Amino acid sequence: MTKQIKYFLQNYKMVLHLLFGTSHFGVNNKLWSESGSIFASKGFKKITCLIKNYKMIKVRAFSGFIPLNDAIDLFPGHAKIHNYKKINTDTIKPKKIKLSKAKL
Repeated sequence: MTKQIKYFLQNYKMVLHLLFGTSHFGVNNKLWSESGSIFASKGFKKITCLIKNYKMIKVRAFSGFIPLNDAIDLFPGHAKIHNYKKINTDTIKPKKIKLSKAKL
């Protein structure tokens, strides 16, 4: 639960933007964006679609908008229903790339 609160406090502008469908506030987690959002909704629809927008936030989180391990921490119920597992990043080692010297 503390991870969820911490994430919301860090990204409250983006969360409010996705939840209420604002046009410029919260786009890219900024206070105001010059470009409009494709997720914007107008009028009374902003309030009536809160449940649908919350469900879409969960779907977007698990489809790559944020790292999978963070999405599992934020929405553990959704992860359990859809059988998502955490990725063990300790076993992933970066490959060493051998660079050759370029001749000038």
